[in-house]
Amino acid sequence: MKLLTTILLSSTLAFSLNVQEIVQKSDAIRNVGGSMYERGYIVEYKNARKVDSMTIDIYAKAYGNGFKTLVKILSPKKDKGKLILRSGNKMWLYDPNSKATAQMSPQQRLMGQSSSADVMSANFAKDYRLTLVGVERIKNGAKQMRDAYKVAMRAKSTSVSYPVVEYWIDKENFRPILAKFYTATKKLLKKSYYRKYKKVLGTMRPTQVLIIDGVDTRKATKLDFSHMKQTSLPATWFKKSYLPKFQGN
Repeated sequence: MKLLTTILLSSTLAFSLNVQEIVQKSDAIRNVGGSMYERGYIVEYKNARKVDSMTIDIYAKAYGNGFKTLVKILSPKKDKGKLILRSGNKMWLYDPNSKATAQMSPQQRLMGQSSSADVMSANFAKDYRLTLVGVERIKNGAKQMRDAYKVAMRAKSTSVSYPVVEYWIDKENFRPILAKFYTATKKLLKKSYYRKYKKVLGTMRPTQVLIIDGVDTRKATKLDFSHMKQTSLPATWFKKSYLPKFQGN
């Protein structure tokens, strides 16, 4: 089923706007400033049937223009207690069974089509070179037709999770609608639809991301987020050396 319908609109106004500000406003909707906690539920599907699931706790702490993020896996049992730490563009996995910490790639699969980078706070305006392509009329996550800024994004460094991204942002309210993630050679990896907007911490934010595989559209992964709150988090939690000691709240 084709979820995206696009009609290119010519708009001189769109090109006069500051693309950096547009993406920054969208980043502020996806991310919460300061320190925050939320719970994530990941479900993998094939042919619309549930294949697997995972529950995680997510802790994020703003620093400079970016974030440090710590993920604790609660289930399934085989992965329970594993920790994923992202500091800047470096990422590590700690396994409590082996007591080992290993560096990992942000593109490494977490479950289904979701990668570790998908559950980490990301600053698109900081990490990418941005080009405002124009305005397109597309369907949002609620299947409503919306005018959206289309932004072409190229990573500023090789350490950024995805080299090339196409990003659609609601023209009226700057809410993220859709992101397409590509390899450096422009091979489509996946499409992410930002859905189920709810008022969270004073702002309408997406509480679900639906990820469709870029090659096999029968494969999909749904990420639901809940219990989001701002909270004070110790700086020590976000150090690689602290991972074996981490207990969480």
